[in-house]
Amino acid sequence: MKKNACNNEILYQEYKKKLYTIGEVAKIIGVEQSVLRFWEGKFGQINPIKRRGRRLYDQNNIEIIKKIKYWLYDNGYTIKGVQQRLNMINDKSLIDDKQTLLSLLSDIIKLRDFLLDKI
Repeated sequence: MKKNACNNEILYQEYKKKLYTIGEVAKIIGVEQSVLRFWEGKFGQINPIKRRGRRLYDQNNIEIIKKIKYWLYDNGYTIKGVQQRLNMINDKSLIDDKQTLLSLLSDIIKLRDFLLDKI
């Protein structure tokens, strides 16, 4: 059972690493390639890898594009509104990262103090 779970994790990681062309992403999302290029210019969070003049999108880019499409098409947000929404998400993740780092720093200081007491 554990081996199967490990294999599933490996498959999932390979799936997440896969890169998609702009044509594949356009089909997945349901928009034209020109829309993706336009959004790329408007939303800095979309950052495909560019190799030999081709855009290659990872799963993270696709998730961001799905959110953008949802907010624009399904919720009627403006471009500016979506930009603000994405920036709020980025700000929140930075806050979460900062809190995690502060917690780790606190743990390291406690460990250091413990070790100094043992000397």
